[in-house]
Amino acid sequence: MNRPRVVNLAQAHQRFDAPWSPKRIARVDGYEVKLAKGEGSFAWHAHADEDELFYVTSGRLRIELEGEESVVLGPGDLTVIPKGVRHRPVVEAGPVHILLFERAGVVNTGDAEAGDLTQIIEDL
Repeated sequence: MNRPRVVNLAQAHQRFDAPWSPKRIARVDGYEVKLAKGEGSFAWHAHADEDELFYVTSGRLRIELEGEESVVLGPGDLTVIPKGVRHRPVVEAGPVHILLFERAGVVNTGDAEAGDLTQIIEDL
């Protein structure tokens, strides 16, 4: 058996600085657990085939939803953005530290045109 790895989220968040550049910290049955830092706002996008889980550990994050009222998350808050819903994360009070849970291979910018925010996921 491989020894289970213990990850301290606060310490892991201290290991990188780049905003909106998720880092993989674990894999779970075809899914990935990622950490990200937010600054300013992200691109409007949707994921056609995947739900996206956001869990905020620090700061305050507003997730704007196309045609719907925004969702606001503070430390300890979690939400799931359903597949196909256009959304845009916006930092209300930072720094924002986020844990993401997504199917492996999900592109962070979804259907948005590839650009500076499109990231290749790296292990932390």
